[in-house]
Amino acid sequence: MKRILGLGLTLVFFTGLGAVVYAQDAGQRTHDLVAALDKTKYKKKEKKGFSVEVYVDVKNEPVLKKNPSEYSGTYKDDDGGYQMTLRVAADGSVQGSGFGSYNAESSDKAKFTLKDARVEGALLSGIKVYENGETKKFEAIFTNRTVSSGANAASITSRDTTYGLGFIEAYGDSTSRVFLEYRK
Repeated sequence: MKRILGLGLTLVFFTGLGAVVYAQDAGQRTHDLVAALDKTKYKKKEKKGFSVEVYVDVKNEPVLKKNPSEYSGTYKDDDGGYQMTLRVAADGSVQGSGFGSYNAESSDKAKFTLKDARVEGALLSGIKVYENGETKKFEAIFTNRTVSSGANAASITSRDTTYGLGFIEAYGDSTSRVFLEYRK
């Protein structure tokens, strides 16, 4: 009897430890993805006595909601090339679908569904399954994205913050930062 009780306690301990490790992993993945989505660009050109400076700074901050179902909705990019609709349950399970490109060579829109998708904190993870059967691992963060621009870091002329979904789209050796704005 003591042996069974000891085995049961050990099993409970390691199950709890696994949940803590997974939660830490989701937190680390969120942090890594935020860092990958952030970007600062500065260019200065001088020609015949004229100088042009352009500065753009993009920062992301994860958005944590008390109830995961509050992440449900439609997310779109500015030019209509990418869209995702999510239905998130209170337990963090996700049903989703959308369209976007699945390779760098094609600008055609490919439909996909999300398989085994979950929300953990501000991190959405799952597998994109395209209508042609191709699959891709998928991770994104729910974020407030702030874009600051101006001539340089000392003279910002505009600053806009938008809520949405950010992720890195990989195409072989190249990658693109993608931001989908939340739309009702």
